[in-house]
Amino acid sequence: MAISLDVLASFAPFNTLNHEYLVQVAEKAALREITKGAIIFKRGRPFPEKVYLVSGTVDLIDSSFQVNTINPASESRRSPLNITQPTQVSAVAKSDVTLLSVDSDFLDLVLAWSESSDEEADLSGVSLHDDSDWMSSLLQSPLFSRLPPANIRQLFIRFKAQKVLADEVVIKQGERGDYFYVLESGSAMVMDTAGKILAALRPGHYFGEEALVGDTTRNATVKMITPGKVMRLDKEDFRELLQEPVLKYVSAEDLKARATDQPAYQILDVRLPLERRAQAVPDSRNIPLNQLRNNLKNLDDTVTYVITDDSGRRCDVASHLLTQAGFDSCILRDSARYYSGL
Repeated sequence: MAISLDVLASFAPFNTLNHEYLVQVAEKAALREITKGAIIFKRGRPFPEKVYLVSGTVDLIDSSFQVNTINPASESRRSPLNITQPTQVSAVAKSDVTLLSVDSDFLDLVLAWSESSDEEADLSGVSLHDDSDWMSSLLQSPLFSRLPPANIRQLFIRFKAQKVLADEVVIKQGERGDYFYVLESGSAMVMDTAGKILAALRPGHYFGEEALVGDTTRNATVKMITPGKVMRLDKEDFRELLQEPVLKYVSAEDLKARATDQPAYQILDVRLPLERRAQAVPDSRNIPLNQLRNNLKNLDDTVTYVITDDSGRRCDVASHLLTQAGFDSCILRDSARYYSGL
């Protein structure tokens, strides 16, 4: 069921959005019918959507079992029923109710764009929404889901739009990397030096990050198949907003003191086998960096991967690859100190 813009604008923070952004939220919003007595959400649990009361009556119950009854006449119904995350109250339908729900990540993105426009950021040529919904796809990726909201906001302020033509080469193998890219519209392909297609890219896919993380040359060529648009982020912004916030470090002492109820860990060495012959951290598993991507499917997503830092920048690239694939990873500091045993 579609929701009118007037109804949507009666809730906060939608009442602060201009028409363009309000339309985008309306396309993503959903109306949900909840029967009397149903639990809408439970206290202390994460809830992926912001929900608003459109009709009916809802009881909000806190940890002391104090009840706050919300109905369409309540002034507070203009705010989400679940203001905090995780929720601090439980919500129970006291009657049959109609709720408006909006994905929390998408709402945060809309507010970031709206407020960045207020800050007079350069958003020329940037559209909030297209048929492929590239921004929502980006935010749902494991890498971006681990970023603080403030970083996400700054990212979308600092992205610069660039139109690209069919058959245009966006990045070329062997060149130095200066930018991180997200495909906003159109389609592209990733190729090696022989012209073999390694992957297809669609809106929401990102590329070019490995050369920035490792400060190396491009390891593949990306060529447009159709005309489109890419969003570009320069190296320094990438490192500040995307690379540094997701890199985590650990010491050997911290590993030994790791609580038994925490996930198991596997020490990972991404050097070449020849480099390990002289010295290696005991009990470490060797997967050279150039083989890591192909081995992702064989890794255990219940394990935290601790990457030894004796491989230089390769450990940063490895941690980044694991993080963007959805694995928990961190870097073991001063690995050389622990060759004699952890």
